[in-house]
Amino acid sequence: MTAKKAERIVKGMVRSGEAAGDQVSDLVDDLVERSGRNREAIVALVKAESTRVVRSMGLATNKEIDRLQKQVADLKRSLSRSQSSSSSESSSNSGSSKKTGAKKTGAKKTAAKKTGAKKTAAKKTGAKKTGAKKTAAKKTAAKKT
Repeated sequence: MTAKKAERIVKGMVRSGEAAGDQVSDLVDDLVERSGRNREAIVALVKAESTRVVRSMGLATNKEIDRLQKQVADLKRSLSRSQSSSSSESSSNSGSSKKTGAKKTGAKKTAAKKTGAKKTAAKKTGAKKTGAKKTAAKKTAAKKT
């Protein structure tokens, strides 16, 4: 509440006989002070409720976003440093870099083949068991007839 608004309210109180004329400045100051405290209390309540709702929704806070932005910037700098150092090494030893890359690719392919072999073996084992059961059932039926 502004001081002018408080003054109008107090003057209205003096006219109606609710306050004495010598109390005007004290009442105006009191109204302005109370108004400020009430405003601060409402702002604090709204902030607290907003924070509670944001946390319950799982949204990131400004501090978390700032921390993550700093982390991304650090990672970008680190990546650019490692790329620049690896590119300078590859320009001086271009032949050896290519051979190393080829070896890594070959190792990955071998691992993939091993996984496929395991799956095939599991299928064969299941098929043998099923076939054995059917054969035994046929022999028993032949003896009864």
